[in-house]
Amino acid sequence: MIANVPTLTPAERLATSRLIELALAHGPPIRRAILFGSKARGDFDGDSDVDVLFLCDVPLDLRDAAADALNREADHVRAATGIAVEPWAVPVADLEPGWRTPMLIDALDDGHTLWPLGAPPIRLRFTPEDARFCAACLLDWVAAGGPIVRRALHEHRWADAALRARDDITRLAVAALLLTGDTRHRRIGSLRRFDERFVRTGLVSPRVRPALDWAAAAFPPGGGRGLERPPATPEATATAPQGYRLATLMQDETLPLIHRLAATR
Repeated sequence: MIANVPTLTPAERLATSRLIELALAHGPPIRRAILFGSKARGDFDGDSDVDVLFLCDVPLDLRDAAADALNREADHVRAATGIAVEPWAVPVADLEPGWRTPMLIDALDDGHTLWPLGAPPIRLRFTPEDARFCAACLLDWVAAGGPIVRRALHEHRWADAALRARDDITRLAVAALLLTGDTRHRRIGSLRRFDERFVRTGLVSPRVRPALDWAAAAFPPGGGRGLERPPATPEATATAPQGYRLATLMQDETLPLIHRLAATR
């Protein structure tokens, strides 16, 4: 038995109920199963999957094992029903301040608890500690990105170079936004909101606008919805060396702002 959510079709409800049943029987210890994403918000379309967050009573180092177990059960459900129910394994420790991600905060805020029946919703705040943690992770990825892009260009893997340059420009925009408590943005939306919040207000030089425009154009139509890491567009691939230079410019212009924001959070 799962909670009745009107946005789920009877077939989706049956498939979701079956996945939760299998997860409880064969998966990691489960505390909650929560519908999130477009099916929870109500802005779904014909291509939307059913996204279910499983709050797992496992240590952080078993996160991947929990995810693998849930994905195996989801594959069985998809094969039996034809319905794609996408599980997300979240260890309970991720709910603690300093470990919360924007995606988790937003998923819980939008979510509907499916199981156990009658459980109250979980609502968490994105704390300054969370923002600093997430921003630091993003900056670590950006710092590692320059050598990766240079190597890819040297080896004539321009598609890989464009992909990493695009993602690093976006990561810098996201890091700054998170340090202001702004979590409701993804991909192209992050680039646009960075422009609105920081460039138009004079906090960051307009020299970064070409970087923001190049990165936005490097996402496929629709921002690559439904893809965990959408490929760079052919236009971005053809201009990968320019993307590398723009990613370097973005880093030089935004790191002082990011460090100031982190110090004041």
